[in-house]
Amino acid sequence: MIAGLAALALIVCYASTLRGMFDQWWNDEDMSHGFAVPLVVAWIVWRERARWLTLPVSPSWWGFLLLAGAAAMHAISSLGLGLFASSVAFLISIAGAVLCLGGFAFLRVWAFPAALSLFMLPKLAIVYNKTTLPLQLLASRLATGVLSAVGFRVVREGVILDVAGHRVSVVEACSGVRYLLSLAFIAVVFAYLADVKSPVKVWMRWVLLLAAVPIAIVANAIRVAVSAAVPALDSGTPHEVAGWAVFVLCLILVFLVHRLFHSLYTWSHDRA
Repeated sequence: MIAGLAALALIVCYASTLRGMFDQWWNDEDMSHGFAVPLVVAWIVWRERARWLTLPVSPSWWGFLLLAGAAAMHAISSLGLGLFASSVAFLISIAGAVLCLGGFAFLRVWAFPAALSLFMLPKLAIVYNKTTLPLQLLASRLATGVLSAVGFRVVREGVILDVAGHRVSVVEACSGVRYLLSLAFIAVVFAYLADVKSPVKVWMRWVLLLAAVPIAIVANAIRVAVSAAVPALDSGTPHEVAGWAVFVLCLILVFLVHRLFHSLYTWSHDRA
């Protein structure tokens, strides 16, 4: 009952923040995975219920400190810090409520879903703006290398590729951020589900998270190269289908990386 009231209070207090997060998930394709994050987090918490239903309830006053800090951050965010700060304040408030009602034991048990919830945070504008152009340039360079390797004559001018008169511009939407965020989220969830042994689970999540970065970057460059080489795939439905096909390739590569490191772990464990 008390937990329900606390959840309702958080929803009311952060209604504008939640609406802003929802709007970004809906309107920004880079953040469309945000819809899945709270559902997956809630499912993991329920799946792990055998671990936390038997925990002793030991409320901590430290929770009120987190709630106060989150309230201050939320108030300041309305003065110009934006949606990202208020979204972080929302997650801190949830942690504070957990401490107030259950204690540190519950916070430790829910550490993984709490970390996973970071994927639903909106993009931080200053970070996004500073990383987008370098990613666009990297994608154009890698795509040029791919095209040259398979025999195409390509001229690159910044983020613009010219292949036999067909010019393709690597715009912000083609920077690879969309692949990177979605693939990283899926990779971590896959690592959680794929391994039963807890010693494997913890470090495998980090392995797949780190592996998702180069996989997403290279896959995005391949997509750019294909769009430049085949004009029919440059826009419209074919372009979208090609994008999904490359993303499926990313998922396959994540699976193969998992199998590789799982096999290495099993081999070293058996030798020991």
